[in-house]
Amino acid sequence: MLISKLRSRILAVTFTVLVSLGAISPAHAYSVYRRVTADAMTGIVVWTAANFGVSGNPPTLSFFYYPDDGAARAAMQQAQCFVKVDLGDLINPQEGAQAAVGNADIPVNAAPADQPRPFPWMIGFDNNPPGHWSIARPQITNAVTNAAASRVAAAGFRSLATTDNSGVTVINGTLLNCRAQ
Repeated sequence: MLISKLRSRILAVTFTVLVSLGAISPAHAYSVYRRVTADAMTGIVVWTAANFGVSGNPPTLSFFYYPDDGAARAAMQQAQCFVKVDLGDLINPQEGAQAAVGNADIPVNAAPADQPRPFPWMIGFDNNPPGHWSIARPQITNAVTNAAASRVAAAGFRSLATTDNSGVTVINGTLLNCRAQ
């Protein structure tokens, strides 16, 4: 019994020392963020194309990596709320890295006329500007307009944010009552 307790204490101390030295890294989620507006009274995200604008050349939906929620808030101080996407346990991804967003069991719930693509959508890391991740328009929709892609992205992220264990959540920015609903 005494030897068992001693062995447990030695293992615990060894693990603590290895974590503090960086030899072992505790699991953590790598998350990307998108600032969004919400109804100031209810805190409910405005799930429209205006919050999920697909743009650029080539057209994409942008997100940014921050080490944690506080860093996202510090970087985007005027953001009312954030859509936070957990990309898993990535550690120091290289440019060109990709991760899946959503899964096939979750419906996108967009208008059929906007030609939504099913989940998962692949998000890629281009680091231009630093920390930038994006989802290409062809991942989101078969339509050829940014307007359709923006509407599909809004509907899709609403579906993800209102589905348990989807990896997508809504967190507070300047509003303290942000939620998906």
